[in-house]
Amino acid sequence: MSTDNKPSTKEEEYFKREDAERLRKLHADEQRRMVASEREALRKQHAGRCSQCGALMVPEQAGGLHLLHCPACGGAFLDKRAWDFLHAHAEPHTVMGSVLNWFRSANKP
Repeated sequence: MSTDNKPSTKEEEYFKREDAERLRKLHADEQRRMVASEREALRKQHAGRCSQCGALMVPEQAGGLHLLHCPACGGAFLDKRAWDFLHAHAEPHTVMGSVLNWFRSANKP
C-alpha cells in the first residue's frame, strides 16, 4: 500500500492549493513586516548621525535654509523642504552661494 500525500480527488487538490496559497501570502506578509521593522530600527539607530563618519549632526541655519551639519567631516544634510526651497528659489545662485560660503567659513581652522 502506497502512503504518498498525493490528493486523489479534485476537491482535495483544490484545498491543498488554497492552503499553499494562504501560506505563501502569510509568509510574504511576514517578510514585509520584518523588512519594515528592520528599516525602522536602522532609522532609529542612525537618527541625527552623519552618513559619512557617524558623528552627531548639528542643526544650522544658512541662507534661510535649515540643515544638519557634521562638525567632524563638514558634511551636510538638507531635509526635503530645504531641498525644494533651494531648487525652487527664484535666484538659486544666491542661495547656493550663501550655503557654500557658510561651509567655506565653517571648515576654516
